[in-house]
Amino acid sequence: MKKKNLILSDFNNAIVWSYTRVSTKDQFVNNGSIETQVNKIKSFAKENNLIITEEFDAEYESSKRINTQSTLRELMEKIKKTPASKRPKIILIWSPSRFGRAGAEHIQLFVSLRKDYNVYLYSVSTNNHTFNERAENEFSTQLLYAQKENFSRQDTIIPGLINALENGKVYGRTPRGYDHFGPRVTDPTKVQAFQEIKINEEGRYLKEAFKKKIYEGYPDSEIIKWLDSKGVKISKQRISEMWRNQFYTGRISNSLLEGKLVKGNWEPLITLREFNQLQRLLTQSKQLGVAKLSGKEATPLAPKFLLCADCDNTMTSYLNKSKQIYYYKCNCCNKTLNAETSNRSLNKGVHEQFYDVLNQLAFSKELHDLFSVQLKKIMEDDMANLSERKRVLSRDINDLKEAYDKMEFRYAMNEISKDIFDRQGKKLKEEIDQKVKDLEFMPSKKSNLEKGMKYFLKIAENPSKFYTSLDYNKKRRFQSLLFPTGLLYSIKNRNYRTSKTSKLFELTASFSSTYGGKKEKKPSSK
Repeated sequence: MKKKNLILSDFNNAIVWSYTRVSTKDQFVNNGSIETQVNKIKSFAKENNLIITEEFDAEYESSKRINTQSTLRELMEKIKKTPASKRPKIILIWSPSRFGRAGAEHIQLFVSLRKDYNVYLYSVSTNNHTFNERAENEFSTQLLYAQKENFSRQDTIIPGLINALENGKVYGRTPRGYDHFGPRVTDPTKVQAFQEIKINEEGRYLKEAFKKKIYEGYPDSEIIKWLDSKGVKISKQRISEMWRNQFYTGRISNSLLEGKLVKGNWEPLITLREFNQLQRLLTQSKQLGVAKLSGKEATPLAPKFLLCADCDNTMTSYLNKSKQIYYYKCNCCNKTLNAETSNRSLNKGVHEQFYDVLNQLAFSKELHDLFSVQLKKIMEDDMANLSERKRVLSRDINDLKEAYDKMEFRYAMNEISKDIFDRQGKKLKEEIDQKVKDLEFMPSKKSNLEKGMKYFLKIAENPSKFYTSLDYNKKRRFQSLLFPTGLLYSIKNRNYRTSKTSKLFELTASFSSTYGGKKEKKPSSK
């Protein structure tokens, strides 16, 4: 159609498409649903001899930006792929504002439709169209007015939203583990006059999951399995999102707050310190890989802990299915050992011998007080040095921050280039971050060290009993704490060999030999 001033009757029996949209549920209910728009567009097409061959219905799609209108993008893609002979002549819409509220973005789009594809827009409710330049100008005015309406709403509504967020109010759905009570919730059993966020039964299990992740180092797969046993089903993607969600620290994160975090009015599942500790663990797992605790619960001394003293290789374990007996094996020496002591075995099993090794580390209760006094003196001396180290670290952090601020000022005054600012600023930021981490990892209270000391002495009183009370994961960690480089076992001699022990148990062993009293020598025969 080459006619300059087209009118609707020029498109008699033409192929057309329709595009309808509502952005919110409220509009769907109160302001003309998709169905209402579609019916009126169909009636209009029938009255004007237009043939609708494709319909594009967008429910709950915002039009502040074209990239949020997936249905409109789908329509454009289909126009590009459709041969010119089968393309629609017109796209029927309900009103310009239903087409979009992004102003210049949507103006550019309908101009592109006309110039590149010879396709026009027609608004059924307002009779605005894009058949000619004058009509396009009016259509553009309507789109700009729709955008202005959005700006006016933002100027009125957003300050109120920000104020409510700063006072701890939550908008939208709460994450898993919490129930949302208030005046605007969909569940009728949770409707009440004021907003209240409460931890539910699932939340109590999620709280335990956080503890397992932070303090016990459980991998996600085991936590998912544990949660499933409690009736809480969660995917690996969702649990990964959960670890990074600030909501669980009792804080609100919202784009309207421009990066600021606000304390909410609900009980958190974890503290801010625990959250930061978790983020460091997650960052380290990305960089270094997660140390997974593989192996079998029936043979917790393998893999990579039990070492063959004869060839210095790690041992593995396996189950003899015919006998239903577990064995430890050195694949290099090709020799095996019973895991448990049996009635037929001539030697003690590896596990029973391991308990004997633990019992040798036992620290007499009679020496606890003396050991505590000595260790307290060491700790007090160390804490005095710690205060100085903290002071030096804090000073270094402040100096680095001041240097960064000066560099930022010089960049703002065009004294240094962006390239220099980016390179040198990045180095300063990394140095600041590292020193902040070092500062956070330093113990903050002597009372925590004293608690740790009491807990250690309780373990040292009967290490084998403590070890028996642990689950598989904790057993593996306790092994690593006791013997950080592994435990040597001589298959040839059928006994454990001397291995490097943790510093604290070295101290208790030293105390026992020094203050534990001398044993009387047994008379030896000539």
